[in-house]
Amino acid sequence: LGAHLDHLGTRAPVNNDSIYNGADDDGSGIVSLMAVAKAFASGQKPKRSVLFVWHSGEEEGLFGSRYMADYPTMPIDRMVAMINVDMVGRNRCDDPAQANTVYVVGSERISTELHNLNEAANASLSRPLRLDYEYNDVADPESIYTRSDHYSYAFKGVPVVFFTTGLHRDYHYVTDEVDRIEFAKMARIAELI
Repeated sequence: LGAHLDHLGTRAPVNNDSIYNGADDDGSGIVSLMAVAKAFASGQKPKRSVLFVWHSGEEEGLFGSRYMADYPTMPIDRMVAMINVDMVGRNRCDDPAQANTVYVVGSERISTELHNLNEAANASLSRPLRLDYEYNDVADPESIYTRSDHYSYAFKGVPVVFFTTGLHRDYHYVTDEVDRIEFAKMARIAELI
């Protein structure tokens, strides 16, 4: 399971603020994976080993995930899947109608089994999320499939699933602040993961 630590750092000030905190991109993914790790640590142990990776260099070209895929801490052919969590703390375009939606990318591109497992896991939740596959379209003009850390693993043949809640006006902007995070939604996505 992975998320990325980096954001854009500092840039020219906007309203006297030059720090691009990246609360959603990707503070939301980092915190979600910490919640998942805590659940694994305190709950029933999984039958397989689970590796948590917080990549760096995603914003600059997937550097951390490419390095991990090229020089993994375990044989890459033993990785059965890679779950990537990036920007899961908001609603797409801040639209309240998106409150129950999570976008799923890549889950069936290498393995239909992973796709089916994700669908079943979601259906088993007391309040299932609406899984939207719009960004999974190979013709997606945003090319979301190739833009985040999961792609480094998919390139090596590892089945991937990428969770995101979509883009919004604060994407890669100084206003991506924690006061805009939808924590209850983020918790539900972590529960699915």
